[in-house]
Amino acid sequence: MRYIQSVAFFTFILLISVLFYLTYNTFELNDRQYQLAEKNLLSTTYKSLIKKDNIYPGGYDILNKVLFKQEDSLKYYYRKQGVTHNAYADTTLKRLFSEFVQRNPMDSIFNSIRDKYQLSKELQYLVTINHIRIADNDSVLFQFNENQRYDFLDQQRQTPYGYIVGGELKTPLQQNLITEITVTSVNKYAFELRFSFYADKNNRQYHIFKATLPALVLALFALLSVLVIFYITFRSWIKVNRLAEMKTDFVDSITHEFHTPISTIVMANKNLQNDKVLADREKVKMLTDVVLRQSKRLEMLFGQVLDIARLQNVNLEKEREDLNSLLEEIVDDYKMKLADDGIRITLEKSPDDLHIALNRFWFTTMLFNLFDNAIKYNDKEYKTIDIRLSALKHEIQLEISDNGVGMEKEMIKDVFEKFYRANKKDTSHIPGLGLGLYYARQCVMAHGWKMKVKSEINKGSLFIISIS
Repeated sequence: MRYIQSVAFFTFILLISVLFYLTYNTFELNDRQYQLAEKNLLSTTYKSLIKKDNIYPGGYDILNKVLFKQEDSLKYYYRKQGVTHNAYADTTLKRLFSEFVQRNPMDSIFNSIRDKYQLSKELQYLVTINHIRIADNDSVLFQFNENQRYDFLDQQRQTPYGYIVGGELKTPLQQNLITEITVTSVNKYAFELRFSFYADKNNRQYHIFKATLPALVLALFALLSVLVIFYITFRSWIKVNRLAEMKTDFVDSITHEFHTPISTIVMANKNLQNDKVLADREKVKMLTDVVLRQSKRLEMLFGQVLDIARLQNVNLEKEREDLNSLLEEIVDDYKMKLADDGIRITLEKSPDDLHIALNRFWFTTMLFNLFDNAIKYNDKEYKTIDIRLSALKHEIQLEISDNGVGMEKEMIKDVFEKFYRANKKDTSHIPGLGLGLYYARQCVMAHGWKMKVKSEINKGSLFIISIS
């Protein structure tokens, strides 16, 4: 049982993993393919705009004015102070970025591109400078690196993706990088510049998730369907397995129950074949009485087994009965057959005059089975059965309680099943076929009534029959 549960659980986890993996791959594919046509269009358009320029139209003029014309001065201060990041170089860098930000024409250019090609109004851009370097042979005269923080520069514009010189895109990612360009030249000094152009919607993840949603819903539906099928199958398997176990217990029980009277009859018959016994009339009478009793017991056992089929399709013939009087008769009859003085049965009748239609035989059989169970499954020195009849607003309620061994919650849901017997060490010695409570419930159902049970270990059980 545990092995099958473990395999089923492992299989289910494996299925979840596969569905998660496929859904994740779908998300990743949508992420890579997201706005691919727009990206290609923007890349071509942007490159054509800066074909003879840097960063954006007019960018080269800023570089020439602020940086290239200061190269000799940068070399002078580098040699004078011996470090790349000196006061003059820092001031030059700050001025350079300030010019790039103030003279940025990309807002209007990007808007015109969106309008021209009818792109989404949600589309935003970002232009960043990633790296600048001016070197004289092996000496670096001037440098900016995106991985370094500069206290004198605008902190909000410094990002791991470079220094922002234009745009309002909040999530520059590798997926929305349109192009990254590196410009190099070697004139009097070696120059290197790398800048990036990003474009995307600020709610990119939402749009990708929306595109992935059908696959996700399908995966969840498939998972739910498998879970439901798995649950139904597993529950059916448990039910079939439990039924098989109960039938096995039934066969064992009925074998034992039939074996005892048959063995007794065989033994009595063997004694009756003895001439000395035949000569003693008293012994013959005693043995024939034994055969009669055991034959009646066999007849009763056969009747119990055959009644299973009858109970399935029983068509009750009902007559109106005085419930108070009938209960009193049944209790008195049951007390007559009791041989144990340690059993007390009490009846609390209803003060109301209660007449209902019922089948006297099946009603009596039902109560006798409940009484038998209350006594059999009771290890107390003094056994009690309390019967209480009361009239409620919309129904009549019959309660039968005892002080027996009680039942666990797990047992209560199965206790009315055919052939069910609790596999407890302290009750395994009790004879029976596991049909008593099954009979009781079938009788209740045949009358159109309802029955529920409450029970507590070592305190007893309470059976409540609602008669409507």
